[in-house]
Amino acid sequence: MSSTREVELEVSPQTLGYAHEGGLRRRQSPATEQAVDEDTGYPRVLQEAPTLQERKQSVILAVVSIVDIISSSVTMIVAFQYAYRAVGASLYCLGFQSLSHLLSSILLTLRLIGELRVPQDAEEALLRSERKRFLMREQLLNVLMGLSLLIAAAALVFKAARKIRFWDKWYLDHKDMDQQAQWATEFLAWYGFAFYLLQALVRFLLGRKLRRNIVWNAFVTSVISLLFLLVMGIAASYEKEWSWKAEPICAILLAMVCVIEGIRITIANMDDMSTRMRFDSRA
Repeated sequence: MSSTREVELEVSPQTLGYAHEGGLRRRQSPATEQAVDEDTGYPRVLQEAPTLQERKQSVILAVVSIVDIISSSVTMIVAFQYAYRAVGASLYCLGFQSLSHLLSSILLTLRLIGELRVPQDAEEALLRSERKRFLMREQLLNVLMGLSLLIAAAALVFKAARKIRFWDKWYLDHKDMDQQAQWATEFLAWYGFAFYLLQALVRFLLGRKLRRNIVWNAFVTSVISLLFLLVMGIAASYEKEWSWKAEPICAILLAMVCVIEGIRITIANMDDMSTRMRFDSRA
């Protein structure tokens, strides 16, 4: 008569999920897929750290943004100088638009360099706290930029209207001043259009790889600046002596673009940053 031996095996339970290229894989536990926000108690996604390839792409984008900071600063200063000399309302618009693009590059540079300083193997809690600090800073600066554009647009409309109404009484030599403003507007508009076109392409290509909202917001700013400068360049290139009043009229239309961009920037940054981080793993 054969005897039966009972053998107890200690096997830890495993939950298997769907199959993939390497066969069945172990499904991650809910604790690793989601976490709980300490402040609100609501579930949230885990913040993803950039990969090594994304860190290299961030360096490229940061360098390009630093170049734009220098170029936009020069464009803004020259535009405001000629606008002050010739009372060029459209040049004031160009200066404020360059300021908008300048601030977007500053925000982009600060975010990318800030995240590059965080170690790649940093804990998720450290990554989350740093990103929240970045988002709060970007929210404050973006709201200030949006409100500044709205105030600047209102002032530009008023200045352009006064230029149309009192031009002959203010300046008897406005013909020479028109020529200076027309040359400066044409040069800065087409120069800025070519440069911002390169910026928009870089931001679009790297934005698809980095998958970050701040990069896409900067890309939208570049597109708006391109449309802005295209209209201004065409208007300046085909300006004639009999159409000098088209300059302040064009400035009024371009001021409306500043209004739209100011409203867009302000509304896009009115949400709560903690709520944004609950749903966006790459906030």
